[in-house]
Amino acid sequence: MIEYKGKDHGSAGWIIAENAFDARYLAKFETILCQGNGYLGLRATTEEAYTGERRNMFVAGTYNRFANQEVTELPNAADMVRLDISLNGVPFHLEKGTIHAYRRELDLRQGELRREILWEDEAGVQYKLCFRRFVSLRDRHLIGIRAEITPLNQDAEITIRSGINGQMANSGAQHFLEGERRIFDQELLQLTATTTESGIDFVHTCLHHLSKDGTRLNVSPAPAMERRKVLLTYKIKAEAGKRITLDKIATVHTSIDLEWSDHPVANLPALQETARDHVWQAAIKGFDQLFAESEQAWKRQWTDSRIEIRSKDPFDQLAVHFAQYHLLLMTPAHDSRFSVGAKGLTGEGYKGHVFWDTEIFIMPYFLYTDPQTARKLAEYRYHTLNGARKKAKDNGYRGAMYPWESAVTGEEETPEWGPVDVVAGTPTYIWTGKIEQHITADVAYGVWHYYQATGDQEYMDRYGYEIILETAAFWASRLEWSEEDQKYYICDVIGPDEYKEHVNNNAFTNYMAYWNITKAMECARQLMHAQSDVYSALDSKFALAERLMEWEEIVKLIYLPQPDPDTLLIPQDDTYLHKQVVDLEKYRNQEIVATILADYSMTQLSDIQVSKQADILVLFYLLEDWFSRETKAANWHYYEPKTLHDSSLSLSTHSILACDVNDVELAYQMFAKAARVDLGTNLHSCDEGIHAASIGGIWKAVVMGFGGVRSWEGTLRLNPKLPPAWESLSYPLSWRSERLQVKITRDKLLVERLTSGTGQLNLSIHGQSYLLKDRIVVDLEEVMPSE
Repeated sequence: MIEYKGKDHGSAGWIIAENAFDARYLAKFETILCQGNGYLGLRATTEEAYTGERRNMFVAGTYNRFANQEVTELPNAADMVRLDISLNGVPFHLEKGTIHAYRRELDLRQGELRREILWEDEAGVQYKLCFRRFVSLRDRHLIGIRAEITPLNQDAEITIRSGINGQMANSGAQHFLEGERRIFDQELLQLTATTTESGIDFVHTCLHHLSKDGTRLNVSPAPAMERRKVLLTYKIKAEAGKRITLDKIATVHTSIDLEWSDHPVANLPALQETARDHVWQAAIKGFDQLFAESEQAWKRQWTDSRIEIRSKDPFDQLAVHFAQYHLLLMTPAHDSRFSVGAKGLTGEGYKGHVFWDTEIFIMPYFLYTDPQTARKLAEYRYHTLNGARKKAKDNGYRGAMYPWESAVTGEEETPEWGPVDVVAGTPTYIWTGKIEQHITADVAYGVWHYYQATGDQEYMDRYGYEIILETAAFWASRLEWSEEDQKYYICDVIGPDEYKEHVNNNAFTNYMAYWNITKAMECARQLMHAQSDVYSALDSKFALAERLMEWEEIVKLIYLPQPDPDTLLIPQDDTYLHKQVVDLEKYRNQEIVATILADYSMTQLSDIQVSKQADILVLFYLLEDWFSRETKAANWHYYEPKTLHDSSLSLSTHSILACDVNDVELAYQMFAKAARVDLGTNLHSCDEGIHAASIGGIWKAVVMGFGGVRSWEGTLRLNPKLPPAWESLSYPLSWRSERLQVKITRDKLLVERLTSGTGQLNLSIHGQSYLLKDRIVVDLEEVMPSE
C-alpha cells in the first residue's frame, strides 16, 4: 500500500507513494502526503470526493471560536481542490469501474503531489487520468492544480465541475458567515467568507484554463452559485488519444495577513481586488512556470538544509527528509504572531493549538538550521505574554503562567472534556490546562536556548529578559511552603507523564521551576551590573532588586528530589516509586498506541507504575550537566521499561537518552520506531494530522542524538555516536551567526566553516576543547570515551 521509493534511481530517499487505492485509508495518505508552506496547509484529498474524506485547508493563525463554551480552533477554509468529473455522463469514481493501474506519490524534492490512473468504466471505455498539485514555496498564497484526462479506446464527452466550496466545516462546526460570491470573465471565481467570532476575512480566488493536447480551448463554462459555493462546469468532446487538460490556479488571502492586518475592515474590497490581480498575474505565467518557481525555492531550501545518511536501511534517509519537509510545512516562518500547532497545518487534531512541543521538539531544528525562523517562534511567546499574565492572575499567581494550549492571545485554550472514561462511561475531564504547568518553564528554556545558540542580544533586550523574569515570578508565587519540612514544594501538578495526574513534586516540574528562577536571578544580576537602558526599563516595570531578594531567599529552599544513595533513582514524584507494579508487556508490544486506556481509567493509571511518555528522562536531556552519567543510566534502566511511549514525542527523547547512556543499538531501534510514527505502515496512525513533536524528534534523534549536537551555556558540543547501521552522517549547522558543515564517519569527525567569519570558534568534542578556524578533523577513536 505504501512505497518508499520512486521510479528512478535519483529519487531514492525522496518519494512516498500510494500504489493502490483503498478508501478505508484515505486519512493516512491525506496526512502524510500533505502540502503547504507555513502560511497554508492543504491535506492531500483526491480531486474526486469519497465518503470519509477530510477536505482540510488551514491558514496559520486564523483561529475562531464556534461557540462561547468551546475553545478556538483553526477553521477549515473553503475547498478549491475538488473536481467533479463525469465521463460520458457517468461520475468518475474509483470505487466503480476497474482500476488497471494506480499510483500517487509525493516528491519531497519540490513538494509536488502526482497521481496517475488507468481506469476503465463499466461500459469498457478506458481513460488515463493524471493529476498534479503543488502549494507554492515561492508564493505563499498560491496553489496549482492540473488535471489531464485522455480517453484511450473511444471518443468521450468529458464534464468537469470546478470551483470554490465554502460549505466546509470542522467536524460539523461551521466557522464562517457566507460572504460575497462573484464570477469574472467566465474564468475567475471569488468567494469571500468571514469567521463568525474573530471576524477574519478569507478571500478565496481561482481561475481556470482548458486545453486539448496543449492548445487552449475557448469553451464557455456554465456558471452556478449555490449556498456558500461558486462553480463552473466545462463540457468537452474528446477524441480517443486526445488529452484534455484543466489548469486551476487558486489563492487564499486573509485580512490578518501581515500586509493587510493594519488596514480597516472597510478595506475588504481592496483585498478582494488584490487577490484577483494576484491570480490574473499568476495565470499569465501559467502552471508550468509557477511550478518551476516553486521548485527552485525548494532546491534552495534543500541546498541549505539537507542531511545525508549512508545507512543499510534507505528508509532512514527518507525519514529525515520527510521530517524536514513537514517542519517547513508546519512552521509560519513569515509571521511571529503565530506558532506551530501540535498537528501542524495537516488536520483538525488539537485544533491547531500550540504546546510545549514547539520549544522542546521543534525549535531546535530551526535554531541549528534557520535561526531567523527560530527567532519568530521565540517572539511568538512574547506576543502571547499578556495572555500568560492574565492566566496567572486569574489563578491567583503573579508573573506569567503560560497556557498548556495556546492560540493567538496566549490565554488558555485547552478543552475541558475529552475521550470516554472506560469505567464511568462519561467524558474524561482534561486536567492538563489546569495543572500541567511545566510549560511555563519550558517556554523560558526555549528563550534561553535560542539566546545561547544565536547570541541574539537584541532579542533578549526586547523580549527574552521579560519572559524569563515574568515566568520566574510565576514560579515564586506558585511554590508552597511546608512548615514541617521547611521546604518549598510544588503540589497538584501533571508532569510530562500525563498518566500521572494530581502529583506532588514532579521532579521535572520542580527542577525546571528551579532552573527558571535561578536563570532569572542570573539575568537580573547581569542587567543590574550593566545599568543599561534595558535595565532601567525592566526595573521600572518589575522592581528587579526586590524580586532578586525574594528569589535569593526562596531558591535555596525549593525541594529538588535527589538520587537515592544506593540505587541512584530520582523519584518521578512523591508517590511513583510506591505505586503498584503490573505486567506491561502487552501494552509495550502494541501496534496501536494507548490501548491501556481500554482497560484502565485515568484514575486507575495514577495508581500504577506506568508512564505515558518520557518524564524525568527529558530532564536529563534539557539539564544534562546537572546529573551524572551513572544517575542517568540508573534512571534510564528503571523508568524506560515502565514507559509505553503512548505519546509520539517519547521515542525520540528515549533515542537521544539511549545515546547518552551508550546504548547506541537501542537508540537506533527507538529512532526507527519514531521515524515510523507517521510514515510507517500503520494505516491509521495519523488520521487526525501529523505528529509535529515526533517530526521534530526525528531530526533531534539524528542530529542531537547520533550527531551529538548539544549546547550548554554558550558552548557548542559535538559528541557523535553513529549506530552500527550507518556508515556516515552529514548535516549543516548554524551556530552564533556561523554556518558549519559536519560530517561523521565510523572513525572521523570533520567540521568545516562555510562562512568567512573572523576569529575562531570554540567547540567541545567528547569533552576535549578545539578551536575551529576553517576546518578540523578529529579521530573519534582517540577522543570517544570507553564503554
